[in-house]
Amino acid sequence: MTTPATPQHHIIKETSDSLSRLFQEEFKRSGYKRVHIVDVPPKPDAIEGKLPAVSIYLYQVAIDPEGFTVNATHEIVEKPQDDGAVKEYYRRRRLWVRCDYLVSAWAQTPEDEQLLIGLILRTVIDNPNITHDQLRGTTFAESLGPDEGLPVLLATRLDEGTLSRFWGSLNQPVRPAIHLWTAVPIIPEKVDELTRVRSRELNYRNIHDPRVKESGPSVNPFARRLDLGGGGGGGGRGSGKK
Repeated sequence: MTTPATPQHHIIKETSDSLSRLFQEEFKRSGYKRVHIVDVPPKPDAIEGKLPAVSIYLYQVAIDPEGFTVNATHEIVEKPQDDGAVKEYYRRRRLWVRCDYLVSAWAQTPEDEQLLIGLILRTVIDNPNITHDQLRGTTFAESLGPDEGLPVLLATRLDEGTLSRFWGSLNQPVRPAIHLWTAVPIIPEKVDELTRVRSRELNYRNIHDPRVKESGPSVNPFARRLDLGGGGGGGGRGSGKK
């Protein structure tokens, strides 16, 4: 029996869960079995009693400029019905959203914190993509194909002013933190049923056939011969005798 997909608004939470599980498994594989993963703002009261710990803090969500395009903004999807039929629907394409994280290490000594930071960097470098089978939850069943995953990439360094304001808002001295990001697809829920043209009838007629008579408001002016004068037939202006 297939597990039903969770609603789309769970995707941010399940992305953070997938990232936390990735780090947890890599830490255990490297012999660090007692490292706690914290996903709340890295304050001492949240870390207290959990050392050593790694904080994976989601601090920004925004449209991914590399995955956003103004072309082909809609797509056609198929959905099976209860009676076995398949209906087609028209909806907006999935929108890729970038999630930025600050990852910091907490331990009893600065040396242990630096060891954890090195392990975090190695984990990101060794796992540039969270594969489909590593993703937590069922939100991604509809939004990603079986061969697709989530990227895990290092971002450029944050300037000192941004870091100072961040740690200052938590009443903490500036600590080393790794800036990484991933991108997740948001699937619109609103769809419009699509009705395709099943048959089309085209009729042709030869306007030069004398049996065809023009009718209606748009009479073809070329269906009859126009006398432009200058011929031998007279009747036009300038054709009379002097």
